[in-house]
Amino acid sequence: MKKGLRILNKIEDNMASILLIITSLLVFIQVILRKGFNYSISWSEEVSRMMIAWFIFIGSSMAVKDNAHVNMDALSSILSGRLKMVVDIIVNIVNIVFCIMIINAGIDMIRSAIEIGSMATSVNIPLYIPYASVPVGVLLMLIRYIINLVNKFKELINFNKGNEVE
Repeated sequence: MKKGLRILNKIEDNMASILLIITSLLVFIQVILRKGFNYSISWSEEVSRMMIAWFIFIGSSMAVKDNAHVNMDALSSILSGRLKMVVDIIVNIVNIVFCIMIINAGIDMIRSAIEIGSMATSVNIPLYIPYASVPVGVLLMLIRYIINLVNKFKELINFNKGNEVE
């Protein structure tokens, strides 16, 4: 399990890094060509948007792993102990349900793009490829939320064992 997570972490880190570097270079080159030489690469903006979509969803999974998503902690900051753990479990369950809903919507979006035969306007890339960033990225998030949920349950069980009446 831990080896699989290390591999997943490495894949996410490498993919995010590659996407960010390539997108940055592409946009930089596009700006230099447009401003300096009055020339524009017709496909660069669309491809950059596609890569940014993939980067965002892979990065979202990384943020779940690091607990770095923006969240409202008004309730959890005033709670402590077992009650805080229970609230964390509920939040993870809600996030899991939300991820499942988004994955299903993303799959429907891909299915629709395939049926219609949607293609990107400036490059000959089927739109289901950038659309796939949604269910793939959210599936990665789902895996992270499930891991978080299991860890929170373990924390709660260990907390309860530590507070048993002797």
